Amino acid sequence: MTNDNDEIPIVETYRGVGLHDQQSEERLAVVRRALDRVFDQHDFERLFEIARDVTWPPEARLFAAAKLEAAFEIAVDERRERPPIDLLRVGAAVPGLSSQRWRDPWSYCSLLDPGPRPGQPGAVKRERDLTDLRHAQRLTNKD
Repeated sequence: MTNDNDEIPIVETYRGVGLHDQQSEERLAVVRRALDRVFDQHDFERLFEIARDVTWPPEARLFAAAKLEAAFEIAVDERRERPPIDLLRVGAAVPGLSSQRWRDPWSYCSLLDPGPRPGQPGAVKRERDLTDLRHAQRLTNKD
């Protein structure tokens, strides 16, 4: 039997954001600090930069995108002027970040994320890659 749920399993919720599995406690502490920084951020352009930046944890990038989408939706619901947010670009900044299928097995990002620009840092490397785990999951899901 196959699992149709492609969401990355959540091991904890912090500030209303699910923390992804397969991370050490030290890495989860880094993710929590990043979520604190996104929580305190209110500048739309900065939130968009965070959502696009592969050096940030996936959970923080998703949170930044969610804040932008929420700001837009609130303005629409309250019939106020919409903030200068291009929701298509926001969505394009975070594809696959919560997907097991598109989860990068070597780094904390999505396989759909662009690679780093020359001279720029890329996504943070995982302490332990997930390739063995993915292989085991495929074997399990063949039944």
